[in-house]
Amino acid sequence: LQSMNQLKILWLIVPCQALIGGVTQWYFAEHYGIVGILYGLILSFSLTVFWGLPVYYMYKSKRLA
Repeated sequence: LQSMNQLKILWLIVPCQALIGGVTQWYFAEHYGIVGILYGLILSFSLTVFWGLPVYYMYKSKRLA
């Protein structure tokens, strides 16, 4: 997306990932300790950029073609 100069989605998704990551890491760290921090990171990645960026890329690539 950076090579296509499509950065708006990154400006939207990354703060959401940071917010979700902070909340989930805090919650899971209280219940599972250090492993909970890893769970929080995985969950925040899965809920945001894992599906969001590929979907946006497919949308933009079909629209530009």
